Amino acid sequence: MFWPPTVIAVLLAVRQLLLDHNGHLEWFGRDDVYAISMFAALPIGFAGARRADKNSRSSAFLLGACLLAGCLCLAVMSQGISLPESLLSITIARALLSCLTAFAVANLCVAIASPQPIPQLEPNAIRAGQGGPQVWPSWAWLLFGTATIAIPATYTHSAAESLEKKLQESLSSNRVALAWKQCWQLRRFDPSVTTADSDLATLEGNLHEQKARLESVVQQPLPRNLTIAMIGRRITTLVQLDRNHEALGWIRPMMSGRHFQAISLDFYGLCQQRLDQPSESLRGYERSLQHWQRQADSPGKLKAMSSAYKGIAFAARQLGNRRLEEEAYQALVQLAPTAEHHFLLATCYKEHQKTSLAAENAQLAAQLDPTYAEQAQSMLAQLSRDHFSCFLVPR
Repeated sequence: MFWPPTVIAVLLAVRQLLLDHNGHLEWFGRDDVYAISMFAALPIGFAGARRADKNSRSSAFLLGACLLAGCLCLAVMSQGISLPESLLSITIARALLSCLTAFAVANLCVAIASPQPIPQLEPNAIRAGQGGPQVWPSWAWLLFGTATIAIPATYTHSAAESLEKKLQESLSSNRVALAWKQCWQLRRFDPSVTTADSDLATLEGNLHEQKARLESVVQQPLPRNLTIAMIGRRITTLVQLDRNHEALGWIRPMMSGRHFQAISLDFYGLCQQRLDQPSESLRGYERSLQHWQRQADSPGKLKAMSSAYKGIAFAARQLGNRRLEEEAYQALVQLAPTAEHHFLLATCYKEHQKTSLAAENAQLAAQLDPTYAEQAQSMLAQLSRDHFSCFLVPR
């Protein structure tokens, strides 16, 4: 069976040529979108290869080679072609490359895998209404063509919605490097999206400049006589760039001993959270909470404890510890009953199927801050739908 290796080899070759100098996929943005687009086009590619009128394997191979050269050239050209700034244009560009690649793959597979010369179709076999083993009805072509465009478009639309939310989260948490990558990908999914009161092209440029500026700061050597402020700035910069392993190298010496700095515990929990190490993240945030509980009341203590409770709740969710997650958010609300914290608790209750408590805290968040009103109404509407009765949700 030569088909799978041939398909994989061609798809990998095209993907390699689509990569820019940062290792990102032009036009497609992510590997999953690329894979969905290519595999959705394969049925029409193989249908077209079987329908083509070829006299020999050599002609099929020649056609496949020409199509392959065309799709490789198009992939190379993607680096020099400015990105279309409309959803329709980028969708057509992806579909064009996918179809060209699929036809190339199909013809090469047919040429390589056929043990006998490809038979010439008899004229009677392709007349309207005659049918035959190599004839496809019109509805089949329509189905294949629709799938080639509709499946990737639907998947990309869903991925764009999810990525837009993640981009907002990255911007709010000042994760510059991650936000730039997400913005770059979102432009390939849907260039028409606007976020943070800016179009994606402008935002991508601003984030790239900020990222380059932070990287230049990190590359500068530090003086021998380091101060805590210098170390703190270096850690903050590394965290913004999501270089969390490097940041931990600076954080660990300050977590105990004579160089102890309380903020290092919070940063430790944050870095471990971003490295998908919930147990270590929980340990860092719990140590931070224990430290600040022993300190005198101050605005700094309130901020640090709030951050610790949020970190504990997030780690508990990743670990599947619902009780600890709820307790952390409940303590957070008791410590600082803000609209944000009530809404976090409402979200927690919603995920745990505690409808009344979720609705109650969502309404409190909207009362404390009108900017949460729209989110609260959306949550209440979803709770009513999910539980089949508005009477379960207090109004």
